[in-house]
Amino acid sequence: MKPLKIFSILMLTIVSYVTLYGQMDDRQLFDRGIRQYKNSQYTAAQNTFIQILKNYPTSRILTATKLMLAKSYYKQGDLRAAGIVCDNFIQVNRKSNYQDDIHFLRGKIYYKKRKYSRAVEEWLWLTYNNADVRLKKRAGKFVFQTMVSKMSDRDISRLKKKYSDEVFTGLVEVVQGQKLINSGRRTEGMKRLQDCVDRCPYNVYSDIARNIIQVGTGANVVGNRILIIKSSQDEQRLVSDALYQGIRYARYELQTRDPQLAISLDTLTTDPGILHLLKTTTEYLETNKPLAVVGPVENDPSAALSMLSKYEHFPFIIPLSSQTGLASLSPYAFQINPDAEIKGQFLAEHATRELGYKTFAILAPADAYGEEIAHSFQRTVEANGGEVVETQWYYEDTQDFSRQFKAIRKKGFYIAYRDSVKEADSTLSEETIRKQFKQYMTQVLFSDENVRGEIDSTQIPSTGIDALFIAGYPAYIPYLAPQFAFHNIRCALLGNEGWNDPEQLRQQRAYIDGIVYVTAGYLDKNSWNYREFTNRFRQEMQKTPGFYHLLGYDIGKWLISHFQSGITRQELRDALANPKLYRGILENIGFASKAQVNNQLNIVKFYLGQILKMK
Repeated sequence: MKPLKIFSILMLTIVSYVTLYGQMDDRQLFDRGIRQYKNSQYTAAQNTFIQILKNYPTSRILTATKLMLAKSYYKQGDLRAAGIVCDNFIQVNRKSNYQDDIHFLRGKIYYKKRKYSRAVEEWLWLTYNNADVRLKKRAGKFVFQTMVSKMSDRDISRLKKKYSDEVFTGLVEVVQGQKLINSGRRTEGMKRLQDCVDRCPYNVYSDIARNIIQVGTGANVVGNRILIIKSSQDEQRLVSDALYQGIRYARYELQTRDPQLAISLDTLTTDPGILHLLKTTTEYLETNKPLAVVGPVENDPSAALSMLSKYEHFPFIIPLSSQTGLASLSPYAFQINPDAEIKGQFLAEHATRELGYKTFAILAPADAYGEEIAHSFQRTVEANGGEVVETQWYYEDTQDFSRQFKAIRKKGFYIAYRDSVKEADSTLSEETIRKQFKQYMTQVLFSDENVRGEIDSTQIPSTGIDALFIAGYPAYIPYLAPQFAFHNIRCALLGNEGWNDPEQLRQQRAYIDGIVYVTAGYLDKNSWNYREFTNRFRQEMQKTPGFYHLLGYDIGKWLISHFQSGITRQELRDALANPKLYRGILENIGFASKAQVNNQLNIVKFYLGQILKMK
């Protein structure tokens, strides 16, 4: 159907819902619609602009009205209606001065629809036509950013077949230069940008290349300062203080061995909130130019500083967050705690390939971390021929897990029944098995007169599931452990690093002895290295090192061991990205499987009150 006809149908459909605004003329209505639009009353503005088109079809402000109608639809998220108005405008009002604005808006509509090549073409229209300078500049930035972040090399090659002129060729050079920088190949990318500027100094996109080159000088900063960002909040403050003391001791040890190694440690304490973090950090960066930054300990601040490191070009060390995708925000960000995706995959590989489990259930928190580790665990199980038969979620502050455990328990009965029936007759359908299972549960399994009909009775063990993976946090252990035992689910128990709390495990030993879990940090307190380190740390720092002191020490030693006099931020970043494994006292650091994300994990088992390393 042609855009003009679609537009007419749309107008007729909507007009029936619009009330008349007295005897206002077209100008008065237009002014009213603009006020409504500026006040974010987009539905009201839409109705006003439609009223103008209906009552004043020959108005001199017809094209401006159409533009504002399309914008009103766009603001409400009605991309289809906004697109119809734009299509009609381009077909009918080709000589309008608002063609620039319409093409710009249509590009935004395509972008929202994830049709990035179409969006770029709309914005390129402003580059090639005598468009408004303000819009042309904005469109140029949108084109560049979209091609860098949203388009593959294949997508760009398709556009090059259509746009073979010098302007687009120069744009592609700038885009490819930025992509090289983003991937960590800074020297190659900067050379490509400089070649583009030298070859085509007056290209529309050369200014973007010049800006990147100018900003990119941050990667050439030479210094000996390392900034540790600390939190002012009580719990986070204690953690960040311990991390700092561990890093400080690592510097002390290295400088003791090499007195010429002059490294300065600065600290910056920030209040809660991203805005305060960015403000105080950028103010520090402007005057001090640190070689690298460590911290903070929270997720959202870590994400914000990852983005900042991308543009300021400083190596940024994320000590604790396991949020998936942090390191991908910047080629300068390094995530020391393996992310949730890596942990779920690592545990599932061990459970299926080493332990031989086939059938699993999952219980996980309904947050970003829980969803990521659960989905990664399931993907890996299924890729290895296993089956996740039940997934249950819980919310923050949950203490009663009976609903979730009952569902897993019932699924265990069903799986045991299903497998035994299929072994006898593999031709039975799932629906038939389910019907037979219901009768089996009520008439056979729970036939004892004391529990007849009580499907939730815990007197009979549920044995159909090989292993239950419970992702949790230390605070939940006192609730999860006894309730798991109470519901009599006879299966192996798997866990995430949230179970790595020796004191809690020993308190709940009667319920969860034998649990196998994944953790990045593993401490062998009987090892000679640990005992020697503890003695040295106590003597110098006047305290016994805890978990976060040890983690800070490992991070500090790994980071500072790459330092040398005259090293630049870029050279330090490249050295840190080297896949060579660092072996720490608490945690190993290596980036073999995913760029800039530590993949070094341990499988441990809590057995007879002891934490034993299995892998």
